[in-house]
Amino acid sequence: MRRAPIVLAATAAGLATVLGFHTQKLSTNVLPGLSDASGPGTTPAGSSSTPGSVATSTSTPKTTLTGTRTALGADVQYRYGQLELQVTVTGSRITNVQPAIDTAFDPRSNQVNSYAEPLLESQTLQAQSANINGVSGATFTSQAYVQSLQAALDKLGIK
Repeated sequence: MRRAPIVLAATAAGLATVLGFHTQKLSTNVLPGLSDASGPGTTPAGSSSTPGSVATSTSTPKTTLTGTRTALGADVQYRYGQLELQVTVTGSRITNVQPAIDTAFDPRSNQVNSYAEPLLESQTLQAQSANINGVSGATFTSQAYVQSLQAALDKLGIK
């Protein structure tokens, strides 16, 4: 009985602290190479932009490359396997991303990759860059995907 007031006071203080806590949006990416929806390469709500274009404040004309080109990204060893992407661009637009090497070390990792890679490809084609969100539950695959993708885009001269 003597502890009840102390426990109630501590509970009330803890509850007040939790309710008074305000979160802040992180300015850095949790995963290297991955960003949230408001990162670089996205258009703020209410403004219009063609897919693949980035709003800039400079008036320097953008050089467009023509033709279809393909490049292999980095061969990335990650915790659960090995991944290397083949990226195809037409002009300066990413048109296809496929794994050239996709080795998972165990059946569960293979299952995760078979689920995550189509989602990562879809995000890439939508973002037209390596600034993608990744897939929840496939953190290591997402990181390896972004690393290989960025290496291929660098080889192709796509920013």
